[in-house]
Amino acid sequence: MTDTRTTQVHTVYIDAPAEKVWQALTDSEYTNKFGYGGEVTFEAQPGGRMVHHTTPAMKEMGMGDVAVTATVVEIDAPHRLVLDWQAAWHTDEPPQRLTYDVVQGASGLTRVTLTHDVTDAPETGSDVAGGGDAERGAGGWPWILSSLKTLLETGRTMTTAGS
Repeated sequence: MTDTRTTQVHTVYIDAPAEKVWQALTDSEYTNKFGYGGEVTFEAQPGGRMVHHTTPAMKEMGMGDVAVTATVVEIDAPHRLVLDWQAAWHTDEPPQRLTYDVVQGASGLTRVTLTHDVTDAPETGSDVAGGGDAERGAGGWPWILSSLKTLLETGRTMTTAGS
């Protein structure tokens, strides 16, 4: 089992080009269709902001307009995105380092490795580790990455995913 108190590493292989994976991670055309859904605002430069906005369903649960804020630390499109990431529901914990490494193989299969350093953020670590009821929002990174894979490989939204 992953240690939810320090660093979590999640990997998924997606049968899609790295450029398409990158677009899905950074463009609202896709972010509305996988994971928990929602528009994304993305300034693609070091120091830029990334804001993942809430969906109407999230707002019905009592969330505000923003689900996640992040600052771009490093960007090498379409291969690497490093963020200082903060969940809106855990502002009592410090921002955490979130890294996406996107590597396309010769066959076209792309490996996505998400590394989330949740040191000093145990509540966030527990939330994003997954293992809970994904239909009630407890799927964490494993569920989000599975949803991304489903969308890019089939063109359809995974059951219970998206807005």
